Amino acid sequence: MRTVDIALRVSVVVALLVTTSGRARAEESGLHVAETSVRFAGGVNPETSIQYYAIHGDIGFHLWEGADRWFSDHDISARWIVEPWAAFVSDQHGIHKAQSFEIGVSPLFGKLTYGEARLRPFVEGGEGILYTDLRKEHFGTRFQFSSQIGGGIEYEIEPGLAFTLAARLRHMSNAGLGGSNHGLNTYMGLIGLTFR
Repeated sequence: MRTVDIALRVSVVVALLVTTSGRARAEESGLHVAETSVRFAGGVNPETSIQYYAIHGDIGFHLWEGADRWFSDHDISARWIVEPWAAFVSDQHGIHKAQSFEIGVSPLFGKLTYGEARLRPFVEGGEGILYTDLRKEHFGTRFQFSSQIGGGIEYEIEPGLAFTLAARLRHMSNAGLGGSNHGLNTYMGLIGLTFR
């Protein structure tokens, strides 16, 4: 259980650093930050029962002016998202029963939020890269790629702050770069706060 406590504490610190210092650095470099968020995730692979518990922090940037205007005209908020995460992964049913970790970032991630009401649906998806020490047979390498798609709702608690609830499907594999390429699908739920 000590490993879980350490992983959780490290994850919280990483998410707080990303959502606070990342925003300031992005603004200094000329990127216009539209939102940041912190989400807690829990998921499972139904075939192997590998469990996933993570903290995701993200920074959402405005698109270029023409694209932002087009989406706004259609009552849609579009964001380019950079989403780092840290996770505790538990495999108690495989041949290498293990508790391990995963750390990664999805730099190619997008989010479309519909409408301006207090309750707003959204869809999101993208690509990322991660490192895991999960000792699952047939992974090939510890570096993996992730593809994910999902959706959810935001409920505006007050201007600039929304409660977020989402579901996501993630596929993780080495894209054929490391010998064996057995992927791993994770179905997850996420809950958190979005700051605008």
